[in-house]
Amino acid sequence: MMRDTPRTFVGTVVLRLDGPIQPAVVEAALSEGLELVPGVLVSELDVAAGTLMVSAERPADRGDVVAALSRLGCPVSG
Repeated sequence: MMRDTPRTFVGTVVLRLDGPIQPAVVEAALSEGLELVPGVLVSELDVAAGTLMVSAERPADRGDVVAALSRLGCPVSG
């Protein structure tokens, strides 16, 4: 994840995904679990950059987002 990503955020943060990006896996993860994290509203994958933009309309815990992505097979770089 980017070093300046705060622990709790509102708005948009960029997370760097670990390893090769498989768009189908990430897209499935987004629809199956990430948007169930409280506060998360939208996410957008950039395959070329290996990043995921996550937007929250109310305070969202970065740890919950990272844990959800990890459980779904999309680990975040630390």
